Amino acid sequence: MPKVLGGAQVMKTARREGEGDLRRMQVQGPSSSSQQKPNSPMSRRADVPDPAPASARCSSRRTEADWDMRGLEWSTEAVVKPFSVTRWSIDRHSILKIYRGIEPHRRQLGEAEALQLATRWGIAVPKVIATCAHVDEPWSIFSVVPGSVRPVRTDQDVERYLRHVRNLTARLEAQAVGLTPGIGWSQRGGEIASGNRRFMVDQLADRCRTYPWWSTLHARLSIVEADPIVYLHGDLKAEHFLVTDNEAHAVDWEACSRGPAACDSADVAFHVLRDLLYDGHVVQPMTVTLLSRLGTPGAVLAWRLIRWADRRRAGDLALIPSRDLDELSLEMNPVTACQRLTQLIATLRARGVPR
Repeated sequence: MPKVLGGAQVMKTARREGEGDLRRMQVQGPSSSSQQKPNSPMSRRADVPDPAPASARCSSRRTEADWDMRGLEWSTEAVVKPFSVTRWSIDRHSILKIYRGIEPHRRQLGEAEALQLATRWGIAVPKVIATCAHVDEPWSIFSVVPGSVRPVRTDQDVERYLRHVRNLTARLEAQAVGLTPGIGWSQRGGEIASGNRRFMVDQLADRCRTYPWWSTLHARLSIVEADPIVYLHGDLKAEHFLVTDNEAHAVDWEACSRGPAACDSADVAFHVLRDLLYDGHVVQPMTVTLLSRLGTPGAVLAWRLIRWADRRRAGDLALIPSRDLDELSLEMNPVTACQRLTQLIATLRARGVPR
């Protein structure tokens, strides 16, 4: 969940976390009239410094023929997350995202490329207005898209959410031709082509190899080795779909990659179950049945659970029951696999692992 700070507290925190002394800038802006709904996650904000000056390394991208030239001014509040800070423009037409933490320049570039390709393919996404960098703090500006986040609490919510997911992933899979697994949608110079299992394993810290469940998980991930390689969103969850009566815009593409479709489906199942449990809800049998229709192998669900715990506090990996994780990674029945994943998430929540 985003960390919401205010006033002097966030200014102090921003300097401590490397946000720097950033100043106001001016860039080209779209003349869109779309408005973000009040219950979007972007409405939960906190004070942070202003973005980089226009003299920083910067490229503006024309996305609409009717752009006008005017200065963009930014709200003094923002959403602060572990790997990004986002802010509204005063006119509520644009959003600024400052990337930080893990490989911020790569994530900035990957998101911009994914959004441009997705737009070309007719997928409802934000438009890229500008991408810039100030020293080691890259940032991008995107257009605001209409819609609001729809909570996933009931079986009807899950069914509606899965329809949005299937529509998006079907469009991405239709564009996948001649891909190799890797981070981002473009293979970079120097990137060594690898198989699906290697792509997934490389997303886990080396310390994972020291745990007793590692050998079983590594062996079972071979189940996706021969799967087709597709374009992945990389972080599919309900809050990354802004929904109107007519369509759903997919946002936050900085984790985009190329790999087996099971990675995105594991994201979907994991986030639904985790959010229900951490919000104090009981996971209903029908919810498990609906999520099992994604057909995600138990080994991939186990991998997704580990990737989550791996990015929590030091020591949280050690709280995963080894035997239970082995049973999940060996599970071939999708319903039973989702049930085992639910039990493991509940166990880790009870043991104090933060959301």
